[in-house]
Amino acid sequence: MPEYYVDTLTNGVRLVTVPMPHLHSAELVCTMAVGGRCEASELSGISHFLEHMIFRGTDKYATSIELERAFEAIGGSVNASTDAETTCFHSRIHPDFLGEGVALFASMLLRPKFAEIDTERRIILEEARDDFNEEGIQVNLDNLMMGLLWPNHPLGESLIGSSETLQGIDRSVLEEYYRSWYLPQNLVICVCGPIMRSAFYALVEHEFGGWSVGEVLPVAPVAERLSNATESLWVQDSDSQISLQLAFRLPGRQDSRTLAIRLLRRILSSGGGARLSLRLREELGLTYSVEANCSLLYDTGYMAIDLSVAPENLVSAVTELLKVMAGLREQKIPVDELAAVVKSYQFDLEFSRDQSEAMAVRYGWGLQADYIRTLEQDCRELQCLTPEYLRQVAGELFSEKGIKLVVVGPWSEEDRQTVDQKLEGVEL
Repeated sequence: MPEYYVDTLTNGVRLVTVPMPHLHSAELVCTMAVGGRCEASELSGISHFLEHMIFRGTDKYATSIELERAFEAIGGSVNASTDAETTCFHSRIHPDFLGEGVALFASMLLRPKFAEIDTERRIILEEARDDFNEEGIQVNLDNLMMGLLWPNHPLGESLIGSSETLQGIDRSVLEEYYRSWYLPQNLVICVCGPIMRSAFYALVEHEFGGWSVGEVLPVAPVAERLSNATESLWVQDSDSQISLQLAFRLPGRQDSRTLAIRLLRRILSSGGGARLSLRLREELGLTYSVEANCSLLYDTGYMAIDLSVAPENLVSAVTELLKVMAGLREQKIPVDELAAVVKSYQFDLEFSRDQSEAMAVRYGWGLQADYIRTLEQDCRELQCLTPEYLRQVAGELFSEKGIKLVVVGPWSEEDRQTVDQKLEGVEL
């Protein structure tokens, strides 16, 4: 049996059915192709704002409480998230109530009331406060890094937006943005669980089939020539520790090296033998936790390494980080280490067959992102990744040139100068 099925309504809504007959629940996910990179600078944060407003009542459910209780009545707990490229609405439901679940999402996505905008604005402004210190200075490492990686581009802006942009978004602006981006051609609906493909299609056709098509707008492309200069951004903040993020810009997920990038991330930051944790925590005791993460968009991306250290350990931590990355570039991964990481990766892929959320991401988001890969495909291609190829990919993508660094905390000017020199490859 195929791992998934794809169907398309005449108006462009795409459906993904992932049969998981062994489950007793179903994951229902609606993914819209709209996110932070769709926003003009003066509307920064509007995609996330609109996501919140979709919950503020519909034609049938007057309030967010009524909507939430309707999901609870079918075993659900609806939630949502917004990223650079998509807005995702999702809920677990009982399989016997798939029709009710599809109808609930149709009510939300097709007929929102846009009620209580000022109340929701205040909630989002409170959410945004987490990104700033008591002096009103941005201290969120991710937001600061986005500005370094993609300056003067929507990708470089905060997904939540700023107080200024949020205050400028009223009902008319929200409705216009909604009409521009919430279109049938921009929607993928995925269900994972003990569901029949034909039944799912009929239910979606009934609820979404009458939705009129519209003109699909382009998203802002990434500049062909982004700066490859090594850059650092230092923000003073009163704290007992210094938080830092070291990043390398990557190509988008369509690049042929994407699976190798994901495997290299696991070598750095997954399991007991992960190189970053082994060196910086277990051997040197420089940090409690160090983690590497990949963010791969359609045409760009980055690898980020995050950790927090005592001020006196800042220079040592950055020095060791650079050494670990140099080791990936300059030396082949030992065969036994690679085999262990590949095996762990394959176990996780196999375990994901029991996780409806993971399958919804793989195939639902995958269709929306034009990046569908079957489990068999990943397992097969993992076996082909050799130590020499991984060393080559690390050398191409984790170069000592073009490193980006963000540091937030009680750092000293002397340490700043020392770290910047190290980033530039100056022998000290």
